[in-house]
Amino acid sequence: MSKNSTGTGTNREKILKIATGGICIALAFVLSQIKLFSMPMGGSVTPASSLPIVVCSVAFGPVWGFVVAFIFSLLQLIGGVLVSPFQVLLDYTIGFTALGFAGFAAPGAKAGSRITNALFRYRRASLVKILVFTIAAYVVRWLGSVVSGVIFWGDYAAEAGFNSALIYSIVYNGSFLLAELGILIAVLIIFYFAIPSRKASKTEA
Repeated sequence: MSKNSTGTGTNREKILKIATGGICIALAFVLSQIKLFSMPMGGSVTPASSLPIVVCSVAFGPVWGFVVAFIFSLLQLIGGVLVSPFQVLLDYTIGFTALGFAGFAAPGAKAGSRITNALFRYRRASLVKILVFTIAAYVVRWLGSVVSGVIFWGDYAAEAGFNSALIYSIVYNGSFLLAELGILIAVLIIFYFAIPSRKASKTEA
């Protein structure tokens, strides 16, 4: 392979990353503004707004996944509840950037580089790994929100009928994040099998 062809391939990959990342961030932000319903204790559930970020992370790996997820976390500050820099770090920066963990489910570098379609790269990855790392991302987000809830929103525990700020934060954040994760997992599975693997194989050939 010549240096020119290698350089062309590298440039093509960069363009694909940037273009796909921009589209996925935009889609995720739009979906995050749509509220399907609210949980009884509070917390809005969206129509799988994290899906585009997860797909992008799986397609291009954890490094680009964390970059895209971090940019998405910054957009979540628009209209967000901002109390202090530490609260923003826990609820937004860590919470949404954690979606980049899905990138660890990405197919190997060689396999991925031969596929020029981001959706086919997603289909090339292991569905089990996608789900495992997506769940891990939500666990990280939940832990950050629980800590934030104890520190910044613990005063609401008694009002909600809880004697412990920790239990209140665990239940409050766990309820809507579990609902959000459940919807996301269902859509991830449907989306995965909706992409024809046969085309991905042809692209690799």
